[in-house]
Parts: sequence; C-alpha cells; structure tokens
Amino acid sequence: MAHARVRATATAMEIDLAYGRRGARITVPDENLVAVVEPDWPSVLTQPQTAVAEALRAPADGPPLEAVLAQRIGNRSRSVGSAGWRGDWRNFRTVIITSDPTRPCPNHDVLVPILQALHEAGIPSDAVTILIATGLHAPTAGEATRRLLGAEIVSKYRIVNHFGHRPVTHVRLGQTESGTPVVLTREWVEADVRIATGVIEPHLVAGFSGGRKAICPGIAADETVRAFHAPRFIEHERALPGRLDGNPTHAEALAVARFAPPHFTVNVTVDRNEHLTGVFAGTMEGAHEAGVALLRQHVARPVSEPCDILVTTSGGRPLDATFYGAEKGLLPGLPILKPGGTFVWAAALEDGLGPPEFAGLIAAYPTIERFHKAIMAEGADVVKDQWALQNFAKAARHGEIVLWSDLLDWEDQQHLFVTPVRSLEAGLKWGFEKHGPDARVVVLPYGPYVLPYLDTETRREATC
Repeated sequence: MAHARVRATATAMEIDLAYGRRGARITVPDENLVAVVEPDWPSVLTQPQTAVAEALRAPADGPPLEAVLAQRIGNRSRSVGSAGWRGDWRNFRTVIITSDPTRPCPNHDVLVPILQALHEAGIPSDAVTILIATGLHAPTAGEATRRLLGAEIVSKYRIVNHFGHRPVTHVRLGQTESGTPVVLTREWVEADVRIATGVIEPHLVAGFSGGRKAICPGIAADETVRAFHAPRFIEHERALPGRLDGNPTHAEALAVARFAPPHFTVNVTVDRNEHLTGVFAGTMEGAHEAGVALLRQHVARPVSEPCDILVTTSGGRPLDATFYGAEKGLLPGLPILKPGGTFVWAAALEDGLGPPEFAGLIAAYPTIERFHKAIMAEGADVVKDQWALQNFAKAARHGEIVLWSDLLDWEDQQHLFVTPVRSLEAGLKWGFEKHGPDARVVVLPYGPYVLPYLDTETRREATC
C-alpha cells in the first residue's frame, strides 16, 4: 500500500485519507499541522508461499515444523493402504486453526506450505481438520469458505467452524488465576498435532493480535469470551493498541491459551491489501514476540507534541464498514490527543451499525455515560458485543468524537453518541471553534494501522 498523498499549497496541506472504498481528503492549515502519521509500510513478499515454507524450516523460535511433526507422529506406519497404516492413523488428528473473514489474513498462502509439510510427514489428508476461529462471530460457509481458504483446500480437507455457543463441542480445562473459565473447542484440545495460524496487527485492547488470540477468543466458548472481555480487563489503562507489558487483556489471553497451546505457530504480517510482509513461525510466544518486534518498527511513530484535534480514520474498508468495527480507529490516538480534545473521525459505515446485539446496545442507552455506568455496576452481566461499545466509550471519555460519514443515514448518526457533521471541513471547523485558531492538529490517514506516541526527544530536535 502506498503512503498517503500529501499535497502542499501556499498555506495548507491536502491529505488523502483511507475511507470506505474510495478514500477521502482533508485540508489542514500549515500553521496548525503537527504531523501526518502513517506506517512505514514494509515491503511485500514476492513469493509468499516460499516465505512461509522457509519459516517452517527455520522458525523464529523453537524446532522446525518437520521436527515437531516427527515427535508427534512417532513410529506410525508410512505404508499407505496397509493394515498397519489404517490402524495407526485411524484416530490420529491434526487441527489447524485459521482466521475467519473478519481478520486480514491471506489464509491460502499460509496453509498451502503447512499442508504440504503434513503430507511430506506422512499425515493423511483425512486426518487433518482446518478449524475456523470464529470466536463469537457467525460461521463461514459455502462460497465464503472457498474465498477464505481456496477451493482446492476446501475440496480436499475437512473444514469446521468454531461455535462458541455449542457446549457439546467444548471441553472445560479449569480456570485462570484471575478466575476466567477455560472452555475450549474439544477438537483442538484432543488433537495429536495442534497448529495455530494468524495475523499480527495492532489490536485495540490486547496490544497486538496474533499468537495467543487464535485460541482466546478464537476457539473459546461463550463463557470464556465473555469473561475475557469483562470491563475489569478492558478498562485497564494499559489495555490499548501496541501495549503488551502490563496489559491484563494480553496476559489473560495468554493464560487461557497456555491450557492447550499449539505445538507450532505460524503468524504473519500483511499490508492493507492482505499481501504478506513477514512470516514468524515456531512456539506460540516466541513467534508472536518476533512478529510484534518487527511490526512495531514499522507502525510505532513518534509525534513531537500532543494535539487538540486528531483527524483519524478506521483504515477504510473493511474496518470502517460498520460502526462495530470502525471504533478501532479511535483508540490508537489516545496517547497523542490532549484530554478533552476532539476526534475528527472519518468512517464510511457503508454496512450500518453491525451485529444486532451491538445495535441493540446503542438503542438501549440514551447516553454513552449511562451505558458505561450500567456495565460497570457490581454484578452486571457481560453481554455479547458490549466490549466494542465499551472501547468506544473509552475514547468518548477522553475527547469529543466528531463523525463524518456520507454513507450512513443522517438520522441514524444522531443516536451514535457522536457529533455528526456533513463534511470533513465542517468537522475541522468544529474543532477550531472549540479549541481556538491556534489548535494543534495531527492526522492519522490510516487510523488503526499506526501507533503514534509522544517522543520528547523528537520534540526537542524539532525546536532546535
């Protein structure tokens, strides 16, 4: 993905923003603009499947996949079709976790080399299950499955969805030290070989996606997911994008995953077009740490001073397709927006509000303060999708949210706990009227794909 185009005029900058399918543009006066902050997009891997195969042979941490498979397989027969072969492999199961369509993971390119390695190790194709980690999302079926995994894989291998609401498909393993019940998909827990795949990108509360999140919430039961998304985790001051140290949401996902960890992990990084930019294989924690370390170099960007007005997006489609997903574009800016500042938020919201449970929460509360008070009340139940609105509330408590969307019905925007405006120019004008003509502005053209932070050294150099 190319960098945002920034055009200089005599007195202002025209800045392209990721917005819906087509993009948008905003003009910011030079004297107010602190920075345009975007990722240093890493180079795309020209041979993605070759890169994955190489990572299987030389992982970032732990033994190669070939050695892991040899240890798990043991002395099972390689004489295909013989009586001994049938007996040895009859109850042997390999389960591979893969992302559902809500995650920008190029699953086909990741899976093909893994499946080839299983074949070379002697594991029959009918002993392999690909488990789609849906969390509490809807299952993936039919043509959507073929788009997700590729028609050849779908025709050859057993594909199953995780169903978080079906107790019969789960097994209870205990609970974490903090009391989260650990209830996971039985097929995963009882598999002879467990392989997890996933994409690493900034995550709004867990710091970064990938690694342990394939298991929690990916294949966790409803009661585990609800406990994991409880306010006591999400409300923590370090439960923010890009933060792992001291982040209880990250720690809890890791604690759950350790009850049934993968024997091998393949994590990847991608650009905005879902093209592979990095592959990190090996142990669950080691591969994830390696991927995070490299990604952080590309997405963590210093800003010399805090701003009064933060112009941000949700990264365009698919993240800004619904209000439910688009709120991910707000939290990355908290470290650089002054308390009481203004978000000028561009989100297309072409597909509306999102899941019915989430839309129901918006309809149920007249103000975001009433919602927050209700979920924080002692003994309050954690209901599905409240965590998305809770993250929005975290941003709303930090600053006023001014929303521009030209694809969501104007009347619907009046009920979203935001200040709706008819144009980006009107949103910026709103911010200047509130904070004054000298208000400082930072622009995040790609919203959640960058991690801005205040850097006093950068500020010192800028004033020298």
